Amino acid sequence: MDACTRCVNYEFKADNAGLDHERPENFVTSQWPGHPKFYPFYRVIIALVLTGWCIADVAYETGQFYHGQTWKWFIYATNWSFILLVLSGLFQATTACIYSFRSHWIIDYQYPRTTPLILKLQWLLVNISCNSAVVVTMSYWFFIALFDHSAILTTSMSKVKHTMNTVYVIIDLLLSGVPIRVLHMFLTVMLGSIYALFNALYFLNDGTITTGENGLAVRHYAYNFMDWNKPVEAVITCVLCVFQSLISQVIIFIIYKIRIVIYERMYFGGTGTELEAELQNIVTESNSYSTMDDKDFTDMTSPTHVGVK
Repeated sequence: MDACTRCVNYEFKADNAGLDHERPENFVTSQWPGHPKFYPFYRVIIALVLTGWCIADVAYETGQFYHGQTWKWFIYATNWSFILLVLSGLFQATTACIYSFRSHWIIDYQYPRTTPLILKLQWLLVNISCNSAVVVTMSYWFFIALFDHSAILTTSMSKVKHTMNTVYVIIDLLLSGVPIRVLHMFLTVMLGSIYALFNALYFLNDGTITTGENGLAVRHYAYNFMDWNKPVEAVITCVLCVFQSLISQVIIFIIYKIRIVIYERMYFGGTGTELEAELQNIVTESNSYSTMDDKDFTDMTSPTHVGVK
């Protein structure tokens, strides 16, 4: 219980709403020890797969549903999330490769605990893409698949896209060294607000979307629950999506914490709390630490300082 209380108190510190992290190398390395070239290789493969998948999806839906109007692919929230996954994958592949061969281009070793702007942007992309992927999957299988039977949302490609995105996110969170912060939930809420505004402006200005094969079915809303001719229902949907974003952030945070716990037990034989207690005993018994101030002591006993990311 004490550990949970400390975790909650730490996560809801105002500083954790920002994009600074004391170990910026976590964003370009794996949580797990191994050959240093494995992680950049993994990131490149993932980036290529995501990019190829996205291109195939755009080509398929454009030819099957949009009469060659590729821009209509961007009307769906699912595809906004998909694009973010692709951009995040490309970004992480680039920074991981650069760090692998020219680490000083990414990390300023004069200020090793300062997060460079490029890694802050990467963290932003990773968090929003992971969170939105889980939101998309939950929305699809709990609501859309049950109540919206339009052809474009019931194809095999659509079902795969609304499922494998979250499968990828879970696997990637377990492999990478990227930390997750609960307070970053508001980043995805902001993205959702931007999409809701775009969706409302597009369809209230007589925008259309084709949802049947060969473009035969045309309607003035992308999703049944976001028909702006029924504003109350549409607004309620937006509010529910905000709650889904909060739940999604908690889910990916739990996955991140599971990764940390497994790592600690495999390589340190205990939990972060036990590690902290052990280091505290070492520090208090050593005269060499007698002049250490409270901040240095806290940093020294944090799990991140002993290899826990």
